[in-house]
Amino acid sequence: MKNKKVIYILIALVLLFSLSVVAEDIIRVYVNGTRISSNGVLIGDRTYIPLRAVSEAMGAEVSWDQNSKSASVEFSEDDAVSQIVANVSPSVVTIIGNYAGSGAGAYSNPTAHGTGVIYKTNGYIITNAHVVKDIKNLTVVLSTGELYPGNVLFSDEDADLAIVKIERIGLTAIDFAKKESILSGKTAIAIGTPISLSMRNTVTKGIVSGVDVGLEGSYYKLIQTDAAINPGNSGGPLVNVKGQLIGINSSKYASANIDNIGFAIPVDTVDYVIKQYETNGKILRPSPKFGLSQSWEATIGLPTNKGLTVKGSTDTVLKNGDTVTAFNGYKVHSIVDWNEAIKASYNGVGANITYIKDGAEITVYIEM
Repeated sequence: MKNKKVIYILIALVLLFSLSVVAEDIIRVYVNGTRISSNGVLIGDRTYIPLRAVSEAMGAEVSWDQNSKSASVEFSEDDAVSQIVANVSPSVVTIIGNYAGSGAGAYSNPTAHGTGVIYKTNGYIITNAHVVKDIKNLTVVLSTGELYPGNVLFSDEDADLAIVKIERIGLTAIDFAKKESILSGKTAIAIGTPISLSMRNTVTKGIVSGVDVGLEGSYYKLIQTDAAINPGNSGGPLVNVKGQLIGINSSKYASANIDNIGFAIPVDTVDYVIKQYETNGKILRPSPKFGLSQSWEATIGLPTNKGLTVKGSTDTVLKNGDTVTAFNGYKVHSIVDWNEAIKASYNGVGANITYIKDGAEITVYIEM
């Protein structure tokens, strides 16, 4: 149901969305990071802004009643979502190519497609590694319908992220949310190209169902969402109500008995992968001379304080049966915890490993 409010003459501050004002010679007004066409007016210690310009920037409808000298602002969740989608869509692309694999798929799926997100205005796009794997003649379709050849600069299957480049400048780059702003219960909006190319930049909406979800088989922790994610949505954005990227849609549970359980790679992992590529050309990961196994509790997803058991070791310090409890001070209770600790702290050379041997907890620096 729409909420109707009557606001008389001037409005000094609009809630519901963050708004920032830059005070210079001209008072510029920004709504969710986008500058509105009208400027503010500074009177005394207050900045006054046009009611219509700000409200319409958020998707509201504004009308004026001359008889009662009143302005009416009509705003609903539908207005907000449609405005978010309009703002974000220019940053969303479709990725298509010819299937390069062998076997039955080469005949039943002659083309493959997925979604991507522009993160730099000069043509840098983030998507899933599995979207660009085993395809050739890669083509990127902008929201305008323009087509550009795409070049895969980098792909990491463990993180399931890839970077694609097109030769185009002046594109709209998506804004990244902060990790700490991603909370269970908040609105999540997925944009992408599910199933058919005729469904480019279509939208589903739900909530963030869970954060820091460590699935068996996932390398890093994930966001769970009930926003519908289907084949072709992979690589597309999951955004918040500010239109900021909170994750890259990557997978879902599919079963007759399972509904609306999808997963996205969190924005902090996306940012980490991009920075690792820009700095090192790859993701720096250690090569330890030992393996690790997690407890049965961690394997089935139960909370546990147990560490990781060393196995298959040729290391001079850590031996089979030792229990690793921390990596550079980050507690590790599962393989996903171990990978997250590496993501947070590994310098490409070595790490302080805390482990338990014969009941004693020891910390030692190991190059790997």
